[in-house]
Amino acid sequence: MFQWYKQAAVCYVTLMDLQPRAQLQVDLPRCRWFTRGWTLQELLAPDIVEFYDVGGACIGSKHSLAEGLASITGVARSDLQGGDLYSISVATRMSWAARRQTKRVEDRAYSMLGIFDVSMPLIYGEGKKAFLRLQEEIIKRNNDLTIFAWGTPLGSDIEQPHLVGPLAPSPAAFELSRISSYPQDFAEFSLTNKGLILSGDVPLRTALKNFGHGKIIVYFIFLGKVNEKPGSLPIANGGIVLRKIGPKLFCRDGYFGIETDLQILRVYEVSETCILLDPNAATRGAQENRWHALRVPLNSFAKLTHTYPEALWDESDRLFLKPQRYSWDGYPMVLVMRFSIAFTHTTVPLAVLCHHPQGRGRVLNIIAQRQSPREFQVVSQEIYREEGMHIHELELQAPGILQFGNTTTTLVGNRYRDISVSLKPTVSQTFAGAVTVSALTFAVDGKDTESMSKRDLDAIIGS
Repeated sequence: MFQWYKQAAVCYVTLMDLQPRAQLQVDLPRCRWFTRGWTLQELLAPDIVEFYDVGGACIGSKHSLAEGLASITGVARSDLQGGDLYSISVATRMSWAARRQTKRVEDRAYSMLGIFDVSMPLIYGEGKKAFLRLQEEIIKRNNDLTIFAWGTPLGSDIEQPHLVGPLAPSPAAFELSRISSYPQDFAEFSLTNKGLILSGDVPLRTALKNFGHGKIIVYFIFLGKVNEKPGSLPIANGGIVLRKIGPKLFCRDGYFGIETDLQILRVYEVSETCILLDPNAATRGAQENRWHALRVPLNSFAKLTHTYPEALWDESDRLFLKPQRYSWDGYPMVLVMRFSIAFTHTTVPLAVLCHHPQGRGRVLNIIAQRQSPREFQVVSQEIYREEGMHIHELELQAPGILQFGNTTTTLVGNRYRDISVSLKPTVSQTFAGAVTVSALTFAVDGKDTESMSKRDLDAIIGS
C-alpha cells in the first residue's frame, strides 16, 4: 500500500468531520484522520496530497498546509515536503505513530511496514507480538541504534517494571523520541533467542546519574552528543540505562527513559555484550550472580583504579560477579584489583589478587609495585583486562606469586607501614536486592581503615 500511494500522481483526502468554512487552526487538528494508524502512510508516501472538507471544497495541499500539518502530526515540515524518509532516524519515525490508533492491535505495526521499508507476514490474532516482530525486521535491515531510544509513554499511569527487554512494547513508547540517528557507521547488533547482541563496535559506557538525593553509577548505550568542558567529566545527552545481570549480560532499567546529563566515567571495553530479552530471567539471574560475590567498598584510603577481568566487574554495585550462578569453587581465573593507596606526600600502587582454589575458599595476595615490580607488571597487563588471567598462566609468568601473603610492608616517608587486606562477610544492598557478600577491607599497621574514625584515618594518611 505504501508503494501504491507513493506512485500516485495525487492523493485526495476527504475529512468527513471538517465542516465547510471551518477555522482550520482550530478545527483541523480535531479531525479523526490525524489519529488513525493507516492514514500516516497516506500523508507521507505521495508527493501531492490534497485535503477537502465534508462539502467537497479543497482547503489546501500537503505543501500549502505544511506548517499546520507539522504541528498536528509531529512530522517536520522538511520531511512532509519531500525529504528522504529512510534517512530519518528509526526513533523519529516511530514517534510519528505514537499517538495513532487502529481498530486492531496488530495494525499499529502493520500500518508502518512501508514507512520502514520492511516486509513481514500479517498474522491477525498475534496481538502485541506484531510490534515486536516489526522491530526485529527493522533491526535485520538497519543498524540505527535509536530503535532502542524509547521510554514510558507521556502521561502513562502504567508502573514500569524495574527490568525490561530491549524492544519497545508499543509505538506509544516512542512519543518523546524525536532524536537524530546516532552517527555510528559500524554499529553491529543482532537479536538471538538469548537477547540483543552488541559487538565491540557498540561499546557501553559507565556514568554518574542523578537519582533521588544523590548519584548512582549506571551502564548505558550512548545515543546522543557529548558536551565537554575543561576540568569536568564529559556529559552525554542521550543514553539508554542498563543494569548488569552477569558476566557480559545486561538488562534495560525500566525506571529510566532516554537519559541526558550523564557524566561519563569510562568505556566498558569487552568484545561483545548481551541485553537479555526476558526480564524475568534477568531478575532471578541478577540476584544469583551476586550472592557471595566479592565487593570492593569505597574507601578514602584505597582508590580502586583497575579491575580484571572486566566482564565480571559490576561498577554500579562494586562487585565481582560470580562467573557461574551457583559457585565460585574451582574458578580458574584470578581476580585482579589495582589500587592507589593515598598518603599525604605519596601514593603507593599495589595490586590485590583473589583466587578460588577447589575446596579452599578465597585466597588473597597483595603485591606492592615498589617491592615486587615484575610481579606487579605481570598482573597489570592489558591483554587480561577483558577475560582475565588463568591461574596456571599466572604461575608460569611469575613463579611463586601465589605464595605472596595478604600483607605487604612498604616504606612511606621514613617509616615502614604494614598494609593488609582481608574479607569480611556482610550484607550489601544492590539493585537486585540485599545479598550476602564478602567485602574487601584494608588495614594499616593492623588497624582496619573502615572501622577508623575520620580523625584516625586522616592521621594515618597524613603520617
